[in-house]
Amino acid sequence: MFDIVYWLVVLSTIGTVTFAWGVFLNQALHKRTKLDEEYEKFEERILELMGQFRHMSAVRLQLLDRKIEELRKLIKQANSLYGQLCVRETELMNSFNKIEEQVESVAESEQEKVEPVEEVKHVESSREDSDLSIERKILLMYQEGKDEHQIAKELNMGVGEVNLVLSLFRFRSDSHQ
Repeated sequence: MFDIVYWLVVLSTIGTVTFAWGVFLNQALHKRTKLDEEYEKFEERILELMGQFRHMSAVRLQLLDRKIEELRKLIKQANSLYGQLCVRETELMNSFNKIEEQVESVAESEQEKVEPVEEVKHVESSREDSDLSIERKILLMYQEGKDEHQIAKELNMGVGEVNLVLSLFRFRSDSHQ
């Protein structure tokens, strides 16, 4: 009988230990299941946010592509207009040069007619104030085709003075026209 009690104690101990392990493992698995559920929810939320981000970035990229295309079209238009403007500028410069040549030829023909009158004015100017005679000398020499350096050398003046007199004359003649 002692053997039976012995075996009964051993079997009940083994059953108790097995039951305790079962309860422990059940609780451990149950807790892990709660953590797994939380991780799954967290993972689902991350995937949802990633999907939203992908959608938003795709939409933004499409908008950006549209804007780039619009800019390309605008650049093409601007280049076209710039080309037309350059052609127009060249045409205007050519016509301006032609007009300038015509004005110069008319001015030369008028200057040939006016040269004797200028000589008379030069004789009359010698009677006037010395500043006026210098001014007239400068203007006459300039009309003869001499440059500022030659005029300054012949009249023993500075180039700046000659330039000043010529610019004043140009200003006066521009304001009278």
